[in-house]
Amino acid sequence: MPIITTLETVINEVHQQSANHFDEIIPVHEMSFDSLKQMWISGKQVDVAASAQHLLANRLRVPHSYLMRCPQDLQARNLNYWIEQEKKNRDTFFCRFNGNSLRAVFTERYQPLDNMEILAQLIQLGFEPHLQVQYSLDHGMFLLKIPEYDKAFGVNAGGPLDEIIPGVAFANSEVGLIAFSIESFFYRLICTNGLISIAKARESRFKHISSRGLKNFAATLAMVRDGSDRSRMKFKLSRESHVHDPVRSIEAFCRRFGLSQNEAEIVKAVFEQEPGNTMFHIINAFTASAKMDGLSTADVYKFEKTGGQILSLVKP
Repeated sequence: MPIITTLETVINEVHQQSANHFDEIIPVHEMSFDSLKQMWISGKQVDVAASAQHLLANRLRVPHSYLMRCPQDLQARNLNYWIEQEKKNRDTFFCRFNGNSLRAVFTERYQPLDNMEILAQLIQLGFEPHLQVQYSLDHGMFLLKIPEYDKAFGVNAGGPLDEIIPGVAFANSEVGLIAFSIESFFYRLICTNGLISIAKARESRFKHISSRGLKNFAATLAMVRDGSDRSRMKFKLSRESHVHDPVRSIEAFCRRFGLSQNEAEIVKAVFEQEPGNTMFHIINAFTASAKMDGLSTADVYKFEKTGGQILSLVKP
């Protein structure tokens, strides 16, 4: 579940988590495996974090699901065979470490963009350290959301007050889960649900293969903030958009936007807690699912982003 705190607290948390992070260019011939979870790099034995396990399996063309079923000696044989093949095509890897743990492996084409750099950009642009923000942070992903309370708007004309707070969301992964993005964020005050909307900027997602994310930071942020106004009417229209069979619609949206069967069951269970026959109720079920206990930051992002993708489909 996202944490509500100040920007200064987030900066301190990110700084603390990254205290032991460092990067190195490693010759491929200096890499070998004891298992999927442990390997040797430049004569030093290191642990392999889950994020790096997936990246290595993909890079060496060995299905991660298969490796997980293998005993350690068979894992080592598979990985060592394929790392030998990799030496024929590549001299080095760009490796990201957390102390004695390998957290990510990329080619040298990769351009790192660390979470602290994003936070530094916000401070440079005048965001105050005491500003209230929401964030989720784990070893896979960073998600920061900044509500702008002075731009609140209602979506329930003639009924109980139901305010939506617009804002901006920043998502990043230092270990390859997602590209860096700046997107519109909407916060439903009555139930503290969050929604991440498709940005109406020319470019708001930046793969980690160039420095465009930092170079275009201020301009992209300005366009995303301006573009969020266009979603206001969609929220109001979603209140008026009747859905004949909401549960079947939820199942269809889950398939369309790549949610698993288990994730679909979570959304349907949450929907039953606040049922209704409009698109607004369906969107709310997805965004409320992001508040379930035990979710990774990537899970939170997926539920809130799916809510935004569904909102984009609402038509007059």
